[in-house]
Amino acid sequence: MNPVIPAPVPVPLPAPVWLLQLLLVFTFVLHLAAMNFLVGGSAILAVSSWRCRSDPRHRELTRRACTAMPPVVAFTITLGVAPLLFLQLVYGQLFYTSSVIMAWSWLSVVGLLMLGYYGVYGYALQHDELGPRALWVAAGVGVAFLLIAMIFTQNMSLMLRPQDFYSLYLSKTVGNHLGSFQAVTLTRFLHFAVAAMAIAGLGLALLSRRWQADSPDFAAWARGYGVRWFLAASGVEIVVGFGFLFALPPNIRASFLGRDTLSTSILSLGIVLAVLAMLAARKSLAVACVAIFGTISLMAVVRHLVRVAYLRPYFDPHTLPVSGQWFVFALFALLLVAGIATLAWMLYQFFRPAATGEVSAGDRHAV
Repeated sequence: MNPVIPAPVPVPLPAPVWLLQLLLVFTFVLHLAAMNFLVGGSAILAVSSWRCRSDPRHRELTRRACTAMPPVVAFTITLGVAPLLFLQLVYGQLFYTSSVIMAWSWLSVVGLLMLGYYGVYGYALQHDELGPRALWVAAGVGVAFLLIAMIFTQNMSLMLRPQDFYSLYLSKTVGNHLGSFQAVTLTRFLHFAVAAMAIAGLGLALLSRRWQADSPDFAAWARGYGVRWFLAASGVEIVVGFGFLFALPPNIRASFLGRDTLSTSILSLGIVLAVLAMLAARKSLAVACVAIFGTISLMAVVRHLVRVAYLRPYFDPHTLPVSGQWFVFALFALLLVAGIATLAWMLYQFFRPAATGEVSAGDRHAV
């Protein structure tokens, strides 16, 4: 049947589509880096909260690492605003329609996010007071963030199927659709969830640098533990990634398997960088981080190419009218560069090895 797609908002785009799509992918990469650390970090804390009952090193790890989680939540939310706005700007009529069709689950993201945010702060600020309950708080936080990721995956997948909008609208009470649980959606979610574990493991290995001055033995163990998470999850991620690739419709899959040179090259380079990160993780965290950030960036591009391929028969954003607002974009670009520079400085200060005698307030609490 012919898709029933709402008409675009009758307001010209403030910049060319290619620029908006570039900013959409770029800002999504920044959001994805923080989001992976948040979701994967919640899982690692939950596992360590369980293992700390028999291993004091995990107890020490939960006390130290939990102090990093509240700012990670703030970074994830803040960095997620821009890509969501660019998505609404370019693909608004598709995104809003899918959001309305699954409205109740989509609105539940706000409640789940508040529960996760409060849980993170409660775990970090009252870790010792929670005692055995810390495990359940950490597990609850991890489940909340994974549910948010699943809802986002469902919505982002549904907006790519405008041919299903009208039938779903007629088949269910508006807002009650929970999304698709087809192989392509489930493997897409697993692709994100497993990647989050890998990135969080690498983040933990970086975080251990802060503990070298006051606890070198513990820092060495924490680094190895984080690297093991990274390597194990990355190995699973390669398998899941190929599962997601082969779950795509044949015509889209073929673009990444040789039919389209650019798409195939981007995917192949992303895989090569992921393997390079795995090989370098034990010897050089810097090389591993650069390589895995390259992988994240290229996979975000692949994600966008998949979106374009899905929507090509139904919608082409290049047909939308454009009326450039270049002063606004110049101001946005200036603030974006300043924000990235500030963020880079904050991350450097956070992950740099502490000087002898220099221990953060959170680490003092853990010692």
